[in-house]
Amino acid sequence: MTDTTWTTKQQELEKPKRNNLKFVIGGILIVAALGFLIFNALSDTQQYYVTVGEYYANPAKYHGSDLRLTAFVLGDSIKFTQIDDFTSRLEFDIADDINNPTQVMHIVAMNEPVPDLLQHEAQAVVEGSIGADGAMYANSGGLLLKCPTRYEEAAAAEAAVVE
Repeated sequence: MTDTTWTTKQQELEKPKRNNLKFVIGGILIVAALGFLIFNALSDTQQYYVTVGEYYANPAKYHGSDLRLTAFVLGDSIKFTQIDDFTSRLEFDIADDINNPTQVMHIVAMNEPVPDLLQHEAQAVVEGSIGADGAMYANSGGLLLKCPTRYEEAAAAEAAVVE
């Protein structure tokens, strides 16, 4: 003889609900964990790109943040100090308006060589953060310079050849 068991509709419906509930809870936990990881990754890599004037307009906004600051180098402020065999300190000031430097940011780059393009009126892009003393401390490798006068000679020579 065969063994026959009877199930009711209520017993059949209860099992899938329990299984679906486990999958729903597991899915919610996975989505929440992914959202947390994405939020953390984005907040750590945020960097503001500002000028000196924009920084001084609202310094509290940028306090404790990683900044990318751009302005022109004031040539008479460049100082390089070799502290010991392994430590050096490069300091200079930058301003938005080279002819009327009302707002100036002091830049400090530790253990960086003096770039060849670091001169008066060179455009500097500095990545770093503002210290407690109000100076901007450049990240390692965070000092980029562009000197427009270096390229003017080549453009003038090309123009003379064309004429």
